[in-house]
Amino acid sequence: MSDVPVGEEGKEALLSKIEEIMESMKEWERKPLVQVGNAIVELVKLPKRESKKRTEPERLALHIRLADSFKGIFIAGYDDLKDIIEALSSKTVLDVAEAIETINRKKRVVEFKL
Repeated sequence: MSDVPVGEEGKEALLSKIEEIMESMKEWERKPLVQVGNAIVELVKLPKRESKKRTEPERLALHIRLADSFKGIFIAGYDDLKDIIEALSSKTVLDVAEAIETINRKKRVVEFKL
């Protein structure tokens, strides 16, 4: 998908390409978009969802996960993505993640019983 230009003309081309991809995908099929370090972002086709009150059609979502896991989070909207980016970019989260990394580094020694 990196061959689609960015800009006003590119937005229509991108929409068209994503619609084509959605039509060709099976339910729960994943298409990788980008990998940065251990983080992977995939495009996933979610199946039609029916409840007693309403029916949601098939739709696409972003799936963000780590390379060694199939579990992750699904993001079905731009506003949700912006909120997650802002939350993860907050100084508090960054400081706590750095502290966790420091603590975990100290505990990386694995001892085996004899």
